Amino acid sequence: MASGSRESGAGYQVRWMRLVPYLGYHHVLMILLSVSIILLSILLAGCTTPGLTNVYLLGLSYKPSASHPDPAQVNINLTTSFSQIVSNGSNSPLAEVRVGYMGICIKESSGLWICSSSANGLANIVKERRTGGNDDPLNLIWIAKRFKGQVIWSGLLFLSIPLGVIVFLCLATFPGWHEETDGEGSDREVKPFPSRPVSQIALAFCVAASLVSFIAILWQHIVSSAAGIMGEGLSYGSISAHVGSVAMVLGWGGFFVNTIVAIGLLVMILSIKVLAETFG
Repeated sequence: MASGSRESGAGYQVRWMRLVPYLGYHHVLMILLSVSIILLSILLAGCTTPGLTNVYLLGLSYKPSASHPDPAQVNINLTTSFSQIVSNGSNSPLAEVRVGYMGICIKESSGLWICSSSANGLANIVKERRTGGNDDPLNLIWIAKRFKGQVIWSGLLFLSIPLGVIVFLCLATFPGWHEETDGEGSDREVKPFPSRPVSQIALAFCVAASLVSFIAILWQHIVSSAAGIMGEGLSYGSISAHVGSVAMVLGWGGFFVNTIVAIGLLVMILSIKVLAETFG
């Protein structure tokens, strides 16, 4: 029985090793590029459905009580005023607001998430479920609307993804392994070099995708952090703001994978050039 298991395992290993040579270098780059496209696509789709509420750029919620006045505050009455406003809305149905590139999600006190691309629609939902107090004391939904519409911009990410798709299509044209008959009538497996112009075009588009995604994610990181700090400051500690860690991981992950693919293409082009000069 053990001998049969070893033989089947050895047979599986032989079949796998036969397939490995057909997994070309460009196939690995295509897989990495697919990962980058998927990561950036998920980032763009954040907060469009309740299933993607963890993919957000900025989250806003009310603090139970405001922080103590800072010695640098001349008019300390403002801190007390904001704290009282939030306290009056302690029975609010709104627990948290999260903002993504294409949508906004609100969390009700019951734990239910509601997502929409329209902040006005979410505000109407909160108004319909009035509890007798201030439903959104400091207008977190309005703040989220302003942040989404006037601070963040998804155009660069929408540009990065098509650039990655173009690179993927260029890599798909690279030749794979095939059999040829030599002068002696023997079959042998060969793999021609990919087209140099196509390789250079793929490298150019991949570098462009990396630069565009870098600028987009860096801007996303800076503005989300700055908006969170300013939101907490201007509310005198009555609002708790936090940057979405999942969105940051997706964004920077997509950029780094794009960069790895660009480096891989550059190494391939230089290697082919050296081999062509050596044996040409």
